[in-house]
Amino acid sequence: MNHNSRIKNLMCLILVLCCFIPSGCSEDKSKSEPNSNNSSSVSESRRPSEILNYDDDFTLLIYMCGSSLESKNGSASDDISELLSADIPKKVNVVLETGGTERWKKHGISTEKLQRYNVSNNKLELIEENKLSSMGDSSTLRDFIDWGTKKFPAKRTALILWDHGGGFLKGICRDELYNNDWLTVQEFDEALYSSSFKYSFDFIGFDCCLMSNYETALVVSKYSEYMIASEDLEPTGGWDYKSIANSLGNGNEINTILNSFTKAHSSKSDYTLSAIDLTQLDKIKSPFQDCIDRGKTDFEKAINKTDSIGIISSCVYDMGNFGDSLNIDFDFSDCITVVGSGDMKNLSGISFCFPIDDRETMQEYIQNCKDDNYTKFIKNNFDLS
Repeated sequence: MNHNSRIKNLMCLILVLCCFIPSGCSEDKSKSEPNSNNSSSVSESRRPSEILNYDDDFTLLIYMCGSSLESKNGSASDDISELLSADIPKKVNVVLETGGTERWKKHGISTEKLQRYNVSNNKLELIEENKLSSMGDSSTLRDFIDWGTKKFPAKRTALILWDHGGGFLKGICRDELYNNDWLTVQEFDEALYSSSFKYSFDFIGFDCCLMSNYETALVVSKYSEYMIASEDLEPTGGWDYKSIANSLGNGNEINTILNSFTKAHSSKSDYTLSAIDLTQLDKIKSPFQDCIDRGKTDFEKAINKTDSIGIISSCVYDMGNFGDSLNIDFDFSDCITVVGSGDMKNLSGISFCFPIDDRETMQEYIQNCKDDNYTKFIKNNFDLS
């Protein structure tokens, strides 16, 4: 065989081998870039952790930024007390990171360090302490997720963020030790994107106000199968952590969160909480696109007919009520389970933002919202420059 024939045969062999090399093998391909407007479902980005053969059934990570809720009212301490009173099932881990407040009222928690605890045998077991840093920083959340998922690996893992919530435009976890630094939704995205945990969370919950919104759901959908949050303000007391901890690992955790929330606040006139199936987010995106397709005039008329939500911002609207104003049916029965009382019984379970009154806010929104079609619609029709 001559030299040219050998080269030709070698090249053919290389081409054949290339056909059998799977594409997308890099670990980075398991996540979407945090700054891209990619709103694909979790099935396209992360795999369920239950495929792993871990001994433990469930790990719940709670990122507890005490803030003024703790320093003034002791609300975080009360929820920790609820956890300590629970009968946590075997093969279930409940892990906390504490910080972000000027004063902890119970349980001997330090304000000078970030502390990591395991709830075990009705006791709060201090496992690790770290240098104080802002809980409104993406690296603080990322480090907690990395530590918790490595030290307490389980077939299923969930994450709860505990504190104030200010909606998509502000964020969550306002650290009062660092000039009320918010963990923005963009920083939340960065934390989970850069985390070493490559699997989808069973659910990500926001025990805080105003976080059940379309824009946040688009981000969370890259990292979790479900999102649990309130579309409006949460009543004092928040979630029932004893009931939640008792249910972990039984496969009915989300219903327990909703039902125990309803029971805890049944005497209150207004409350709402939603569980959104993020694997079916297209059932929310599609009718919203129909609203956009109606054009500027109809869109504005519908906004004027729809009441805004919450007291922090006047530019947040319930998506279902908005659709009704356009005679577009938002049937979320397959993808959103929502509980509520009073006027909030009429909420669909998810809101969206229409920030056109302020140029700076609108530009920030356009830059950060992950729905390209909607941001283009705003930019093309409501330019404030």
